[in-house]
Amino acid sequence: MATRTLDLTDQVTGFTTEFVTLEEFLPGTLEVYLNGVRQRRGIFFVESGPQSFTTTEPPQVGDALAAQFEVPGAGDAPVFPIVVPSGIEPGSP
Repeated sequence: MATRTLDLTDQVTGFTTEFVTLEEFLPGTLEVYLNGVRQRRGIFFVESGPQSFTTTEPPQVGDALAAQFEVPGAGDAPVFPIVVPSGIEPGSP
């Protein structure tokens, strides 16, 4: 695993609550910082996918938003659910 820190301030519009890291992170490793203060998972944000999270309130224009997370390395496997339609075997054409 490796730790990444990203400045997501350029995604803050005052209306947006969905933010994208553009890099897959390991579930449960995401930390979100608003104006330098670490926010609480489940109170301010939830992970909404392997590269995204949703905030309960939109950060305002002028707020600084950052994310820190672990990225998968050799031997790491993300555990976000994979939905496979009935009758189709995973990995089949």
